[in-house]
Amino acid sequence: MEEGFIENRATSVPFAGILADLLTANLTQRPEKRAVHDNMSGAVAIELVDIETVVTLLFASGKLRIEEGIVGRPEIVIRTTSDLVMDLNALRIVGGLPWYFDEAGRRVLAHLVSGRLKIRGLFTQPVLLTQLTKIMSVM
Repeated sequence: MEEGFIENRATSVPFAGILADLLTANLTQRPEKRAVHDNMSGAVAIELVDIETVVTLLFASGKLRIEEGIVGRPEIVIRTTSDLVMDLNALRIVGGLPWYFDEAGRRVLAHLVSGRLKIRGLFTQPVLLTQLTKIMSVM
């Protein structure tokens, strides 16, 4: 993978490092995920309310920049807790879409219904959200 593929400007935030490592591994090992990433454009904020951490992922021109806090007006804002955010990584992709009909998918749906997982942009930004799910999924 070329130098500077992912720029983590939130180095003081441990969660940002975890995200950078996860995405580097996923995109290096899975060319189909890299192809999705290269076509992404937009901003996604992830807020972990229990540890008072927020990072913004800025996707443009095949690059990803991770910033501390909310930067600009992200198209998607994910609010949850640190123990639940990793459930999103367990979602399988079937037919190009997140699969909610297995244990991992039902767990994510339960978090959404209960309010423990909130996604602003869930219905207004389905393409960006699906792309994010594809590159984050370890399945």
